[in-house]
Amino acid sequence: MRRLLAILSASIVIGMGLITLFGLLPGSPIAQVTALFIQLVVIVGAVAVVIGVLNLLWVHLRRVLNGDPGWGYSLALFFAALAVIVLVLVERLGLLDGVTGAGVSASGFLFTAVQVSVESALAGLLVFFLVYAAARLMRRRVTWWALLFTVTLLVVLLGWLRIPALGALNDVSEWIRTVWASAGARGLLLGVALGTVTAGVRVLLGQDPSYRE
Repeated sequence: MRRLLAILSASIVIGMGLITLFGLLPGSPIAQVTALFIQLVVIVGAVAVVIGVLNLLWVHLRRVLNGDPGWGYSLALFFAALAVIVLVLVERLGLLDGVTGAGVSASGFLFTAVQVSVESALAGLLVFFLVYAAARLMRRRVTWWALLFTVTLLVVLLGWLRIPALGALNDVSEWIRTVWASAGARGLLLGVALGTVTAGVRVLLGQDPSYRE
């Protein structure tokens, strides 16, 4: 019985995957069916996000009620999440139009003032982390790769300051960021794309056991 259910689930997943794949081709007669499937996936994903947020709130609320260690942080997260949810709902109802002014979004302002600031602070800490990592690397063992990492880090950081007296060092830093860093980022994106294609092929061939367990 279990094997029969596994075969049935694999057949359904493979069939849906093939229909979606052919529906995405230009001029496909089943394009509307594919669009319906994609809309259903989007709806299911949105419901999953809502369930995840509710579960997160419940977990932290339970920590507060039980008095677990760090319950103060959980309380702050709980009220912050509720405040954002209420703010978005009130904004959707149009009750803040006369307060924030035309073209001004309360949730957008909150996002810019809080989350972007926190992300900028974390990005700033990355500089200290890299310098500390280079210092520990050189202290543990001096190799050509460690020396290359340290020199590259110093050149990029000093070139980022845009000091006119550095001259050619600024150009070298710009060249490293635009050529080598961009090449590395593209390599990562290609890896993500190949991983996505591989996962899709495994699903279409019925080799992915995640939907059979």
